[in-house]
Amino acid sequence: MKLSCVFCNRKYLIGEQPQTSSVRITGGFSISSGTSLRVPSNQPSAKNCPNCRHPVVSAPHPTQSQIPPKVILFGAGASAGSTKGKAPPIGDQLFGELATFDPSGWGSISEPIKSAFQSDFEDGMMQMAQFDDNRLPPLQKSMAAFFFQFIPDEHNLYTQFCERLKIGNLLIGLASLNYERLLELAITESGQDLEICLPHGCCNLFCDGATTDALGSEFPGMGVTTNGLVYSINDESQFNYKLAHDSFPPVMSYFEPYKRVTSGANFIDEQKQKWAALCSAAKEIYLIGVKPRLIDTHIWGVLEKTPAKIIYCSRTKGALLFKEWAQSVNRPPVDLVLDGDFQGEFERICEMIGI
Repeated sequence: MKLSCVFCNRKYLIGEQPQTSSVRITGGFSISSGTSLRVPSNQPSAKNCPNCRHPVVSAPHPTQSQIPPKVILFGAGASAGSTKGKAPPIGDQLFGELATFDPSGWGSISEPIKSAFQSDFEDGMMQMAQFDDNRLPPLQKSMAAFFFQFIPDEHNLYTQFCERLKIGNLLIGLASLNYERLLELAITESGQDLEICLPHGCCNLFCDGATTDALGSEFPGMGVTTNGLVYSINDESQFNYKLAHDSFPPVMSYFEPYKRVTSGANFIDEQKQKWAALCSAAKEIYLIGVKPRLIDTHIWGVLEKTPAKIIYCSRTKGALLFKEWAQSVNRPPVDLVLDGDFQGEFERICEMIGI
């Protein structure tokens, strides 16, 4: 369900019931002394915005008959190939661009962890979590700021896709593993209000679970989780203010093998369940720019079991990896693998979808 504030324009994303705000500290970890941690004693009524206390407007849940027969999952390869201009990097390019964007944060990581990041970003995150876990939340905030800067232009494939989707008036399930907002902004610019399933969160999502002082607060990224109402911020000044005044990062999974999260754990769990529900009901599932990561069982374990036909598009290398995965899990031969990238297969994909 979506709740939109009529005063401050926050859009809240919640489940069946508003979540009670909470923070959980595990494994003997703690938040540093001298830090003020504030957790609301109870969640405000769904009729009022937790931010400004003004009324909110709710949108009804989709009915059972509105379950989409076709589902699309976008990955990093789709975003990187969606434009000829400035595009979000794929995994093996990410660390270098983060280090350039934030020299005092990502750029200051010392050896040997730096080499691990350059070789395999997820391995670098695992080593950082093991040896310097308290650096993860501020680095995650910096990563969110990095991804927030990307916006689609009129020639972006997401923009073209959403315009066609609007004209075709087709019921379709949309999901994304990406941290940037390209798909969301393209939907908004096309004048539509479509939900996106976000199993790994997004750079502009925040949780009203708990707040801390921005100065001096340190806590381990893998040892603290918050729950609560989750909302999106697309205004740049509000986004920057939130990053500067709260030590908790946005609702965005860490780019590490287990995709753990600090903020909004309840939302991430809900989105994973939503992805599973979409796949179980779909007739066709399109995977665009998604690299098979078998450890991501919440994605690939679901795909292994879905009765839907899978249409895969992520260049020749991705196609080979997908075929190896499909053979290893005995996927039915009905699946279709496209050898091109998002750009090259765009017209064919739109034709198969029906737009």
